[in-house]
Amino acid sequence: MLQQLAGETGGSGWAIASMLFFFGVWVAVTVATWRARSEVMDERARLPLDGEADPAAAAVPRES
Repeated sequence: MLQQLAGETGGSGWAIASMLFFFGVWVAVTVATWRARSEVMDERARLPLDGEADPAAAAVPRES
């Protein structure tokens, strides 16, 4: 039943296109991550989260 539906609607072409698109994006992200400089990655890792004004202050536990 699903094969008939895919054959009549052209769904198999969309499935192949979506897999190729996913693979292309995955390769692009992998290459960009692999080629990124470690200094840039370290800088991004130290970015504050939303709502944090000072990342150094967030790392120090506060006494209550």
